[in-house]
Amino acid sequence: MERDPEMLERIAALEQELRLLKTEVQHLKQHTKIEQIIPERKETVKPPIIPAKQPVSNTVAVPKEDPIPEKEKRSLEELFTRALPRIFTVILVLGVLWGLKLVSDYGFLSDSVKIIAGFVLSIGLGACAYYMEKKQKGSRVVALSLYGGAFIVGILTTAAGAILYDVLSLYVALIFALLYIVYGVFISYIKGNEALTVLVVFTSLLLPYLLEYMQFSAIIIGVFIVLLFAVLQIVILKHTQRKALYIGTAFSVLALAVVSIFHDERLVFFAFALIAVFSLFLISFLRLYSNKSKIHASFLFTFTVFVLSLVNGILSREQTPLLIALILFLAIVAGALYIVFKRADRLLTDMFGTLSAIVLLNIITQLNISSEMTLLLMIVVAFGGLVVAVKHAIVFMKWVKFITFSLLALFVLMFYEVEPFFSLKHLNIVLVIAMLVVLYKVLLQYKGTAVEEKKRLFKLEDIYPCLLYLVALLYVWKLDWAYMPQHYTTFLVFSVIAFAFAAVLIVKSEIVGQILPWLAAAVYGAAGLVLLSTVWVDDRAVIVAIIVRILYFAILWAIVADAWEQGWIYKNYKTFFSQYTEPLTIASMIISVIWVFSITNFMNFHELINWSTAVILNTVFIFIIACISLFLAAKRSYSNLKMVGIGLLFFGIIKMIFFDLSELDILIRSISFIIIGAIGLVISNKLLGKGKDE
Repeated sequence: MERDPEMLERIAALEQELRLLKTEVQHLKQHTKIEQIIPERKETVKPPIIPAKQPVSNTVAVPKEDPIPEKEKRSLEELFTRALPRIFTVILVLGVLWGLKLVSDYGFLSDSVKIIAGFVLSIGLGACAYYMEKKQKGSRVVALSLYGGAFIVGILTTAAGAILYDVLSLYVALIFALLYIVYGVFISYIKGNEALTVLVVFTSLLLPYLLEYMQFSAIIIGVFIVLLFAVLQIVILKHTQRKALYIGTAFSVLALAVVSIFHDERLVFFAFALIAVFSLFLISFLRLYSNKSKIHASFLFTFTVFVLSLVNGILSREQTPLLIALILFLAIVAGALYIVFKRADRLLTDMFGTLSAIVLLNIITQLNISSEMTLLLMIVVAFGGLVVAVKHAIVFMKWVKFITFSLLALFVLMFYEVEPFFSLKHLNIVLVIAMLVVLYKVLLQYKGTAVEEKKRLFKLEDIYPCLLYLVALLYVWKLDWAYMPQHYTTFLVFSVIAFAFAAVLIVKSEIVGQILPWLAAAVYGAAGLVLLSTVWVDDRAVIVAIIVRILYFAILWAIVADAWEQGWIYKNYKTFFSQYTEPLTIASMIISVIWVFSITNFMNFHELINWSTAVILNTVFIFIIACISLFLAAKRSYSNLKMVGIGLLFFGIIKMIFFDLSELDILIRSISFIIIGAIGLVISNKLLGKGKDE
């Protein structure tokens, strides 16, 4: 009895040790050997201390890994307030211009005075902005807006003095315009304001149109655009102005494309100028891209495809220069691919890899360019962009490429033919189907989050296999009509429908989804009804038609047999077959009777058998099906199936007495009655024997 307290303490210690072990197993920790009770009690205090330190270390590490925000988030009110100076600057400039026009209309001021007033206003706005900054009066945003207003007024005044009023000589206007551009770039570099840089980019690219008016050489205009864009990269890189980079690239490319329209003899030069602008854009993009942003990657893909399309369009009639330009383009993209691969940037590696493949395919298409090859290239571009967007969840790019690829694929599948077999149109159809299969695998690997999956009405695994199934049937139908003899047409499609239905049931339900088996069953049933209702076919296709009808009959009974034997199909759809085996069997029995009547009628119509033989076969098969029904009903005690078997027996007897007797001669009637009577005796014996045993 004295040892009871000691025993109780040991039991309590053991219980505590058991709880500790359970806790460690649940948290997947390594088991430790506990040698003494007292050290074990001390160690029980340590587990909560270790996790308590981990969150502290994580919370300390988070600010270090988190990139330092460059710009603070502003409210809508603050953004509107900061935009007001720019808006009022534009209003001021427009007001002054309209005022000058009004004064000009009334003849108060000469053209020279208006141009001088414009320059004075430009200098005044710049001086006012400088005074505000020097004396630190007013807002910096207002000062920047005044600097931009001075630049706009100066450029517009120069253009008006040279083109509209002919006050300035063209070369003087050119000098003034260049001075204002230098002023704009300098202010942008000093102030580092992105909106000001965008304004300078947009306004400076009006100068090429002045040069075009002055009838300068196309080479000088193109060189000016490229040099201006190159100089602006200094400002963009110094102040990390991504928006200015995209806007400057867009307007520079647009300026080159527009000017190239007026110089057909210099198309090769403008194509290479576009590649030069793209190279400068790519250099700046790779230096500014550091946060793995999906939006910036989407802009990269869009600009690359756009420039590539412009190069193709400009040099569409120049095969050799186009090949050289595309090879140069491929070298640039491949060099960028090597750089991002060294950085281990997976997103950009996939992006540039896709773009390299697109450019390489573009080079191949130039060897024998045609409308079909152009469409094929467009499909590949859309598909490549879609795969990259899905893989990295780039939402905007994903939807744009999805719509583009869907429209192109639908056009190819609906309107392209497979004849002749070795043709680009047929190749387009095959590639679209292959792309759909690859896209399905990519979508399975890169699905949305669990929350997004719950919000969806249908799962991807349910919808997409149905799409592939319908596309495959459409392709087989095209092959059938193109290459099968006319008297065999549609039988290939019917056969594929039957085999596809069987294959869908055999494949695991996780692969085909929940909707495809029902869709395949519906198409199988519709095709079966068409076969039942079709009597006339070409005489040369009669045997093929009978084989196809037997195929449908055999697949139906193979499914029923698998359900009864609990085979492969039963295991895939155990829930359905365990509940509906009897209704399925009953439906199969009734369909089988109708099917036999259809086949015998078809054979009699085409004079393969006479009417008497058809009547006998119908009656014999009714009794055989009734026999099978009764045997199966007795095997599992299905009362409804047994009633169907008995009903078929009575139907066969009634048919035999009231119809067959009047249709058959005595010999055939005697033979058929003997056969049917023997079948009836066997059935009766088995049923009575089964009942006696029970």
